[in-house]
Amino acid sequence: MTSISPSSAVFFLILAFLISWSVGNIFVFLKDRSKQNVMERINARNSSTIALRIPDNNGQGANETDGSSVASTIALQASDKNGQGANEVDGSSTAENNISKDNHSNSSAQLAEDDSAKKSSRRFLNYTSSQWELMWLENIQEWEKNRTICENVLSSEQEPFLHKFQETICTHHIEDSSWCAVQDPYEGTSYLYNKVKRTFAGPGSVPHLNWEHIKTIDPQPVVPQEDNGDGGIPKVFSRLDFIDDITGEVYSEYIEPLVSHLRHPVAGCADVSVLSRSYIVPVPPARASSFPKAYYFDAGASQWNDGGGGPSLSYFTAVWKRHGLDFYHIEAWEGTGSKEAFYATVPEEYKYRTFYHEAFIASSPNTTDPFVPFVIKKTTQKEDYVLFKLDIDNGPVEKGTVDYLLSSADDSLEYITEFVWEHHVRGNYIMAGWWGDSVDELSIFDSYMYFLQLRQRGVRAHSYV
Repeated sequence: MTSISPSSAVFFLILAFLISWSVGNIFVFLKDRSKQNVMERINARNSSTIALRIPDNNGQGANETDGSSVASTIALQASDKNGQGANEVDGSSTAENNISKDNHSNSSAQLAEDDSAKKSSRRFLNYTSSQWELMWLENIQEWEKNRTICENVLSSEQEPFLHKFQETICTHHIEDSSWCAVQDPYEGTSYLYNKVKRTFAGPGSVPHLNWEHIKTIDPQPVVPQEDNGDGGIPKVFSRLDFIDDITGEVYSEYIEPLVSHLRHPVAGCADVSVLSRSYIVPVPPARASSFPKAYYFDAGASQWNDGGGGPSLSYFTAVWKRHGLDFYHIEAWEGTGSKEAFYATVPEEYKYRTFYHEAFIASSPNTTDPFVPFVIKKTTQKEDYVLFKLDIDNGPVEKGTVDYLLSSADDSLEYITEFVWEHHVRGNYIMAGWWGDSVDELSIFDSYMYFLQLRQRGVRAHSYV
């Protein structure tokens, strides 16, 4: 039998320890690396960031719920026209744009490090502004000041963006015709678009097209497709990225860009009504089935088929159904209007699932009036689909609600999938005359910042009419 000397035994023991230590560290490295893989797949699409400040009435930052002025910043994935990095946009009215080429990840886009965290099929990763949106972010302050929004959105430089956008949002592509149609449940805002001449026309104004026949054809859902060229920056429609923690799937959803005066890009500039809602892109049909239940909360509901600027209840129930979302629960508030008068307008199929309140809503949880974010939290689960529409023509109450959602007071924002808000601001000179005294003393750029921050928090936020 061969004997092993004491020195050899010590050598083999040390060797065994080193092998065990190396293997253990390799497993730790692989585990840590796996957590980075998903974010690297997203970051590979993007080349830089824009830091954006949300201004309050004094231009000093978004107000927290206690009324103090706190600067809130967000990181917006971006690229300039050449894919070399985008300008930094500051919330103050005197800010200058600074080039930034850093590729930082949004803090809200980081995956949860706690392995025991509850898995979600819709964990938000990142928001990416399209090239068209970035153009407006960089220039809206100047164009608002000079009152040249219409001139710029109709310019030859922006025509390719506008054309792709309009062609995409058509609900009817008419066979053997250069025309497509946009049908809104609110008849007064439907229109036609010529895909060759790139012109707009009212329904019934094109002799060889039978508008009454077009209306009998089911409208198609709007599902944008983007090639994500130029360093991963989509051209026209902006993008939200999510991950399904259960399957590991990373998926993207597109949304209308924040451009022009935050309505249809040419509303009030061409033959498209300022009340048209055709520009709003809901959640894609492919994702609708992933939600256990769908809820719709409407603050400023009027009646089912009636409302200033067009009814909301009949619009959202009809258009969202095109996208595969049939609401399980609808809750509505209006300051004046009896229950009897309201329910008399509700279709039979919705009466049993619609709950109406003749009440004014609150801007914070510190009053006896209903505070809608708390109602949402009490009624829904985070995994559900939740649409919250806010349009009560009361600037302070609306702004107070949004400021609360964006604050760190609680997790109310995490319950909202899609948020629709008509932000009445004095700086929107195209619309201010319609709004009268219900406006905030803010600029269109301030509105851009609000909607951007909401999107950067993972909410599909839309400007409304």
